[in-house]
Amino acid sequence: MALMQLSRQRIAALLTCWLCMYLVACVAPMAQSSATVTPEPLPATPTAVPITATDLLQRAQAALEIGDDDTAAELLSQLLQVFPAAPETTPARLLLARSFADRGRWTSAAEVLRPLLAVPGTPAYAPALFLTARAHEAAGMHEAAVATYAQYEALNTPLAPYAAMRAAAQLQALNRLADAETTYLRAAAGEMAAGQRAAAYERAMMLAVAQERLPDAIDYARNILSFATQADYRARLLVQAADLAATAGDPATANALRREALAAFAGAETVSAVDALRAAGDLQFDPFAAAAAYRAVERWNDVIVMLDIALAREQNPGEALRQRGLARRALGDFAGALADLAAAREREPDSDTARQAALDWIQTYGQSGATAEAAALYRQYADDQPDDPRAPIALDRAAQLYDRLGDSAAATATRLELGQRYPTTTVGLTALHRIALARFDAGDLAGAGELWRLLAERGEGIGQALGAFWAGRVAKQMGDEAATSFFQQAIQAAPESYYAVRAAEESGTITAGSIPIAAPISNDDWALLSDWVLSWASGETDPGLVGVAERARLLREVGLYTEAHGEWLDGLRRAGDSPLNLLALAQAAYQAGATYPALLAAERINRLAPATAAPIPTALLRLRFPTPYADVVQREATAFGVDPFLLYALIRQESLFQPNATSWVGARGLTQVMPDTGRGIAQNLGVSDFNLDDLYRPHVSIRFGAFYLGRRISDMNGSLHGALAAYNGGLGNAQRWANGTVVGDPDRFVESIDFAETRNYVWAVYAFYGVYRGLYGE
Repeated sequence: MALMQLSRQRIAALLTCWLCMYLVACVAPMAQSSATVTPEPLPATPTAVPITATDLLQRAQAALEIGDDDTAAELLSQLLQVFPAAPETTPARLLLARSFADRGRWTSAAEVLRPLLAVPGTPAYAPALFLTARAHEAAGMHEAAVATYAQYEALNTPLAPYAAMRAAAQLQALNRLADAETTYLRAAAGEMAAGQRAAAYERAMMLAVAQERLPDAIDYARNILSFATQADYRARLLVQAADLAATAGDPATANALRREALAAFAGAETVSAVDALRAAGDLQFDPFAAAAAYRAVERWNDVIVMLDIALAREQNPGEALRQRGLARRALGDFAGALADLAAAREREPDSDTARQAALDWIQTYGQSGATAEAAALYRQYADDQPDDPRAPIALDRAAQLYDRLGDSAAATATRLELGQRYPTTTVGLTALHRIALARFDAGDLAGAGELWRLLAERGEGIGQALGAFWAGRVAKQMGDEAATSFFQQAIQAAPESYYAVRAAEESGTITAGSIPIAAPISNDDWALLSDWVLSWASGETDPGLVGVAERARLLREVGLYTEAHGEWLDGLRRAGDSPLNLLALAQAAYQAGATYPALLAAERINRLAPATAAPIPTALLRLRFPTPYADVVQREATAFGVDPFLLYALIRQESLFQPNATSWVGARGLTQVMPDTGRGIAQNLGVSDFNLDDLYRPHVSIRFGAFYLGRRISDMNGSLHGALAAYNGGLGNAQRWANGTVVGDPDRFVESIDFAETRNYVWAVYAFYGVYRGLYGE
């Protein structure tokens, strides 16, 4: 009836609308109810389905950025099915293939790529070819991989050297060693990160050795040395080349390379070189360098032999005696150690070596059992040499010895002297703060405030901020109006510090930022940052940094994320301490979504800026305190009762926004969740198909980190300080430091943490939290 009156055009539109809804929602369409006598009138124009190919592509890209490959694959597959003729299908195929590849589904990846390979000359052809070659690799089809990589190389893209590198590995698998060697050399000759070039030459070295062409292998090592700059790596390479020369029957070249290795780096890497030189009777090397190499592996008798050579040559005899004394002490020969150190002390009494030897003598004397005498001698040293930078160290050691002796009064008196005489040194600051805290705990607010005011007056930077903050706290507790000025002083002395944040909180001057978390850095902000850098820096920008950014982009496009990361790090190496290069790299990395290298470059710019420079521009602060994954962070933080800014601060401290970060103890991902903790969180959240590698996926890591931090906040009755301590040091320890689950005084709680790592962690995260709150708005 009413439907019968609709035009065919409107019927077709409705059917199309229903079909799209069916495909998108993947649910069966509801049957229309029977017409009634008085049907509801239809709108003049049917409501359009809010879905386009562009929308699907953008949503898929967003899913890939957070590591949600399953969702991305569903969206991309939907795009290809619903909009098969749309221009978005080309990037969709590339992204879907890469998503399959990331999950090891190489057959599916190759199938998706096939239509792109049928159209050479298009922008998608090159990445499709590279990914197809990788698919052949994964399938063990070495010949096909070599052929496909050769096709890719012929395109002469910036990734040609990387294609050659992978083709060489396939040739090696086919036992075509000569061809593999040639291909590695071709890769090494191209433009790529220095680490990759070195790796290519090293593999060519290995193949030359396998083919018994040792001179060629040595030449390849020299090629690496022409651009490698890391001292220990250069030494290791030189030792390898020396061993090759020795095997080739060229002892003169071998020994020359060993001497060069020792000169490049005196450490564990060069011990074998020293041993070989000594065995050959070749002592034409620096005995101090040889001693340092042996010291690195605690071969103390060999250290002594090398220092004896230095003494015989009259080569810096005072330092040789001092180092020999320390070696003898390590062997337990206190008498011999004291004799050598005394001789070094007396040789040139006013020299730097003699003063260090004097301190070493006192330390050795104390270790021999004369603890009280050593403490007195340390104090005497500080009195005799008040301007020596070692004087505060001497007083600090004296205080520690008094602690060991159980003489708390002498220890306190010594620390008080140390802090009052040297408040700008780390040990002086620490000593004065320790006594002030003891007075504070004992209720002596006036006495504690006196010491903190001293730090506020005479300290510098973070030391001054510490003193001013605590002086402000005491003044506030005592009803002294001076508290406000002390808090302001703390904020000005170290604006990004823990003490600045807490001072603002205590004085009620916390300012909320206004920049939306997801807002990009604007062109105007980039211009302001550039002008700021140019106001104090000059020079030319390295044009090669453009190639770095392009190679990193293309490597990411074909799923070589580690290599892309390596290009950015190589860009940082190339940029060095040039503010203009660092700015160019930071901007390129930021625009490519590479948060970590952008942050590192920005931190380096911040460090290089002179004290006389104008205030730091907003863009630099945003690069140093970035907000990637904004939607996920806000969603998960809100879900688990965590301030998004606190979660960002935690991620910055934990991983510097590196999704693939892995700590030395095995913590993984952005929020550095330990494997066992991750399994427990997965169980709590009902994640049944959890895999440990999922912790490297940003959306998983952020969710798990937010859940865990939220739980710790609850466990510590809402205390952020307690929660952060629990996150890093364990809940049981946090409750031990708090004497329960309630943190009454957050600052005193942090001071009570007896794990230095956790104490510094809480200070750092809370400081970052303050910066994020002051920079961004909800």
